[in-house]
Amino acid sequence: MPVAVAPPAAQAAVKQNRYAIAVIIGNRTYRGKTPMVDFAHNDADAVKRYVLEVLGYHEGNVIDLRDATKAELESTFGNTVSHQGKLFDWVRPGKSDVFIFYSGHGVPGLKDKRPYLLPVDGNANQAEISGFSVDTLYQNLAQVPARSMTVLLDACFSGETPKGMIVRATSGLSISAKLPKANNNMTVLTAAQGDQFASWDEEEQQGLFTRYVLDALYGAADGKDFGNGDGIVTLAEVQNYLDDEMSYHATRKYGRQQTATVIGDVSMGIGTVVPGGRPKMKFSPPVKTASLQKPAQIVQPAKPKTKASN
Repeated sequence: MPVAVAPPAAQAAVKQNRYAIAVIIGNRTYRGKTPMVDFAHNDADAVKRYVLEVLGYHEGNVIDLRDATKAELESTFGNTVSHQGKLFDWVRPGKSDVFIFYSGHGVPGLKDKRPYLLPVDGNANQAEISGFSVDTLYQNLAQVPARSMTVLLDACFSGETPKGMIVRATSGLSISAKLPKANNNMTVLTAAQGDQFASWDEEEQQGLFTRYVLDALYGAADGKDFGNGDGIVTLAEVQNYLDDEMSYHATRKYGRQQTATVIGDVSMGIGTVVPGGRPKMKFSPPVKTASLQKPAQIVQPAKPKTKASN
């Protein structure tokens, strides 16, 4: 099984992974009444830095989507008609490692009870029509002839956000997606399970999952409390770290349960220890956009007075 990581930290320079392809999506600003995902762009910035500086991906091989529409998601990943989107076209069969990251709203289908990523032009209450199906995403990714594939989704599918419910009547829904059985080289980590809530870390200005999964991938998960200290971060070590650190802080800070979903070969290496761990990033505070504020009233100009006729 190929290991989709940078070389061991003992090697000074990061080896360039010339054929690797990344898709980094940060959906922050939604249209209509759907609330912002305040830190989605911060999450995308931090993950992009990781794939460039640690995994050695070329900047020109990163598909960077901010505030992606449904058309952009389908153009990248394909749809139910064809799996041959932009990602498929960019991959070199058997040579390309693929890294996919999404931060934004996830929603449940109210009719089919399936999980959907919510494009910025989507309607949270009409996921089956305007959302992007996670089942379709996995099915299409399984047909991409990559050497290895890692998928990180900082989204939950409960219909609840730190700013309140964005879908109606979701009580009792437990939403999950399954990988196609034929796919053996895909690793998937998502922020929460079933009907759990994906929290934000207000202090770090990131999604809670993004913060701790990056800490894990930069090497924290290989530490003595979670891993074996061999310099390679395995999926099992990342799961141990998230189950301990992320889940603990979700309970301590917000009083709620949040457990990451982990799918794949737990022995597979998906990260490498970086001396000093994850670098600190300074983020700008989220900016409120006009589309989310009360629209200004339009003042009609006064009509000119006409001179009365005799």
